[in-house]
Amino acid sequence: MKAYTSLLIYTLVLASPSTLAASFIGPKTYAVVGVSGTDSLALRAQASRTARLITRIPFNAIQVHNLGLRTNGWCKVEYAKAIGWSACRYLGESSGARYYSSQGYTHKLPFYRSATKSSAIVGYLPAYETGIEGLGACIGNWCKIKHNNKQGWVQRQYLASWQF
Repeated sequence: MKAYTSLLIYTLVLASPSTLAASFIGPKTYAVVGVSGTDSLALRAQASRTARLITRIPFNAIQVHNLGLRTNGWCKVEYAKAIGWSACRYLGESSGARYYSSQGYTHKLPFYRSATKSSAIVGYLPAYETGIEGLGACIGNWCKIKHNNKQGWVQRQYLASWQF
């Protein structure tokens, strides 16, 4: 009977609300969402804005690994072999594809055949467009996109990470 009581107490301690609150399953990988192309997501040593900064995760990262813990709006993650805590509100389930919304301009925005304004214009992005497909990582200040079945390059300052 004593062994049964000890096992029961041990089980209740493991299942306590404080333990369950920190446990979180969620998706296997996250994508960074809602972060401007001129910014990045902080990866910190502890679940706090004032904790030591480990690294910065690019605004369009799609392979941020969920480590299954969540506390006070912070998610424990791994990115590029660095482990730490990032704000959960900027992490969404990753489909493995990159998507952007456009920002920072009020008229149609040209996108170009190559990563320079001197190349031919391939198409235009309407103001505040969403669902723009990202094609690979950005190179410097330019990101390759696909919009309306046309591929081209746009300056990253006009993009923000986005999720369907």
